[in-house]
Formats: sequence, C-alpha cells, structure tokens
Amino acid sequence: MTDNNFDIKILDLHWIKDVDDPTDLYAHGHVFVKIGDEVIADKDSLDVTVSATGLYLMRTLKDNYKKDDYVSQLLPCCGHFIIADDDNNFVNICGCPSGIDWTIIHTDDNKIKHLSDSGQVAIIDKEQYKKIVLEFADQVENFYKTSIPKTIPTDDFDKKGYLTFWKEWRNLRDEWK
Repeated sequence: MTDNNFDIKILDLHWIKDVDDPTDLYAHGHVFVKIGDEVIADKDSLDVTVSATGLYLMRTLKDNYKKDDYVSQLLPCCGHFIIADDDNNFVNICGCPSGIDWTIIHTDDNKIKHLSDSGQVAIIDKEQYKKIVLEFADQVENFYKTSIPKTIPTDDFDKKGYLTFWKEWRNLRDEWK
C-alpha cells in the first residue's frame, strides 16, 4: 500500500438527454475512479450524476464517508429529487439504488484513506486529495456556467431543494479557497 494510488476524474459531462435543456438540473457523465490497483469506475461504467458527486466529494474534505450510511452513493446513477434541510443548509439527493460507492476515512497523519468493496486501499495526502476534489467540483460548476441557464423549479419542494443544493455547494467550495 503506497501513497498516491487514488485517482478520480471526470471523463465526460453532458445533460441527461444530451441536450442542454434549461429544465435539466443535474449534470451527468462518466467518471474514472481508481483505488489501489482496482478501477471501480471508467468510461464503460455507469453514467452518473456528477453534480451530486461533486457535492459529496466536497463533503469528504472534512468528514469521513462510510458506504451505506447515506441515502445515495458517491457516484449515484440518478437524483430524482433533493430534500433540503433548511437549518443546516444541507441536502439529501434521493435516487435509485444503483451507483458506485466506497468508504473514505481521514487518518491521524493528515491522509485520506479510500477503501473499495473488494478490499483495495488507497492512501493520499489530504492536500493532494483536496486539490483533486476541488478540480472535480470546479469542472462541474464550469459546465453549468457554460450551459444554458437553468430554470428554477416553481414547485416549492423542488425549488427549495435545488437552491439549497447550490447554497451548500457554494459554502463547501468557499470553505476551501
């Protein structure tokens, strides 16, 4: 087990129907993830909701992520709806049970440990991990910025979820400037 045997990067970005529709609120794409010697996601894997992945990865910059402790996966297939927690500016993105997941643990020596389902382990320096995660998040955000402006939902539940998603995103991203 050596340092720097973890990698995650966006391979492609698109909207769900490959059309830049202002009502399509969730960016999708393929993601490459390698933990140890195992590639757990690549271009032939599941098309995932990368906007949710970006948010989830930014959360792991300060918190552990234990697989199955959450409503979704780190690489979720979809996000049917967002539940906003107004008190904490936090969202739960609910989708189907399909997705790709692993465990992320902060160690005492300023490292981040990634554990795959098959037992592969990757350890990366926290600062290097932060750089990778923020580049991922910035790539997702830039995709939104270069796309047609999104139409804010009119339904109160959906509107609150979408706006809280971006509020949490902004708070997390600003925390790591």
